[in-house]
Amino acid sequence: MSDFRNALNLRFLLGLLVAGGLLCVTVGPLQAAEVPAPLAAHQTVVNKYCVFCHNGQLKTAGLELDDINLKDVSENPEVWEKVVRKLRARQMPPVGTPRPDDAVYKEALTSLETSLDRLSETQPNPGRTETFRRLNQTEYRNSIRDLLALDVDVTAMLPSDQSSFGFDNVTVGDLSPTLMDRYVSAAEKISRLAVGRTGRTVGGDTIRLQSALTQEKHFAGLPMGTRGGALIPYTFPVDGDYDISIRLARDRNEHIEGLYDRETHELELMMDRERLEVFRIEPADYRDENSLQYQPSQQNMDEHLKLRVSVTAGPHELGVAFLKKPNALLETARQPYEAHFNYYRHPRVQPAVYSITIIGPYDKGGAGDTPSRDRIFVCKPANAGEEDICAERILSTLMRKAYRRPVSDVDLRTPLKLYRKARAEGGFDAGIEMALSAVLVSPQFLFRIEQSPEGVAPGTAYNISDLELASRMSFFLWSSIPDDELLDVASRGELKKPEVLEQQIQRMLADPRSRNLVTNFASQWLHLRNLASITPDMRIFPDFDDNLRQAFRNETEMFFESIMREDRNVLNLLDAKYTFVNERLAKHYDIPHIYGDRFRRIELAEDSNRGGLFRHGSILTVTSYATRTSPVIRGK
Repeated sequence: MSDFRNALNLRFLLGLLVAGGLLCVTVGPLQAAEVPAPLAAHQTVVNKYCVFCHNGQLKTAGLELDDINLKDVSENPEVWEKVVRKLRARQMPPVGTPRPDDAVYKEALTSLETSLDRLSETQPNPGRTETFRRLNQTEYRNSIRDLLALDVDVTAMLPSDQSSFGFDNVTVGDLSPTLMDRYVSAAEKISRLAVGRTGRTVGGDTIRLQSALTQEKHFAGLPMGTRGGALIPYTFPVDGDYDISIRLARDRNEHIEGLYDRETHELELMMDRERLEVFRIEPADYRDENSLQYQPSQQNMDEHLKLRVSVTAGPHELGVAFLKKPNALLETARQPYEAHFNYYRHPRVQPAVYSITIIGPYDKGGAGDTPSRDRIFVCKPANAGEEDICAERILSTLMRKAYRRPVSDVDLRTPLKLYRKARAEGGFDAGIEMALSAVLVSPQFLFRIEQSPEGVAPGTAYNISDLELASRMSFFLWSSIPDDELLDVASRGELKKPEVLEQQIQRMLADPRSRNLVTNFASQWLHLRNLASITPDMRIFPDFDDNLRQAFRNETEMFFESIMREDRNVLNLLDAKYTFVNERLAKHYDIPHIYGDRFRRIELAEDSNRGGLFRHGSILTVTSYATRTSPVIRGK
């Protein structure tokens, strides 16, 4: 250290002597062309403060700044990026050694960053991304929806995706035999449902509601004057009769909850907002006045909550809700908590729906006229002689969208072979179903594949094709496949034109599918998906239920979407003076005069402690433990 300080002192002294004229330095005459150009600010700082440690002899931290070109940052841009980070954080020179003042820091950073920015403009190097990536669950579901006009829940069909740095579209490059088997099974079910064919036996589905869901108030989408229940979108495979049965929520002893008032409750079953049936629930007597023990007969009080109904094939909305009773309380009555879902801590005040089961079809009819069949069957053969031509047209149309590119005769060869085999056994629809299954398990559909152009050296940057750019855009903005317009533009080679690219981005952002940028990207970025698995300690936070959990997530998603749609400054994510609440969330935040389940935007006072992402209940919840906050998790 003494040698280091002596060297600095000697340099400082020599500078003073020269500046004061006390030391004369004689040099020969210089030509004008030989006058050296002034050093850039970052070069001066490096020479004066850095090379004493970071040189070829000491090699501190493995960095040798005396052996690289200080004038041309293009020779070692990765080294200069490290220097920028250290200078920006004022980490170098180390504390205890001579350091420049803040003005010199800023001047050096401006000089170095300007040089690096100019290099980036003239020699762009965006790096490499994975060129072989499997669709994750969200992308697979959305792709099926846009390809076949069929919205299916694939969570039960496919295993969950592993996350890396919060995102589940990063580590999805493998395809194990077990996973491939699941994709084959999913393709068969989806193809059968889309074409409108059913198996030989009766099938069914059970939809269960969250056990921590409080059902004492109105739910969005259901008719006014009702409470609790659920609104379930469901696709019926064919025309026919289906059994719909409802099961009420029970405690751990299998006793129906919420029947303590001995009042009659009415449960309404709806299809596409049309009433199908109103069931009456008559509570049985208790064993005695001082006990909450049920008679055995009361355990089966929901056995009559079933109905067989004729339904046409295609998507429908099935609604179940209780007719709402007045919720006025006597002066002596108190309900201190909003949560009513736990028999032992916060008992349900009224009965609630636990699950809805749909079984069928019985006495089934035809495939009907569904959006999926309209999307698939772009032609209908008039006779057997036209079937092959029509099948080729159907498959070409589907495969172009599924593979995100024009298809060739080679692509059609295998699906057509499978079509002909299945058609010979089961007819035209069976053939299309089999061919569609083959398309849905093709690597061209399951994977996003980007091939390097011929002659490109490994590790170098290159321009991707317009079709590959179209897929990148659609999977980022929509989490789904490109639509016909985007494919047409890319196929013509026009997508890279700046004006065309901007027009397509604006069009895609205006499309309702762009909300996937919120529900998929933002939810992963902000870890909102973790909300479903987090439950605070109910002894410390007794008013927490699934209603509040959903409100937390809706607030953050709507807030992020407003920043995106209104093209606001990204810093508004931290300090915006507005948010979105419904009655449930407003009560949690102690915000008055908000009623109903509808979310609405509210402006916050300047001194409010609610504005910005860091104050959202969702962010605070996912960065906490069950009993306390975690500064480490939150800081990260």
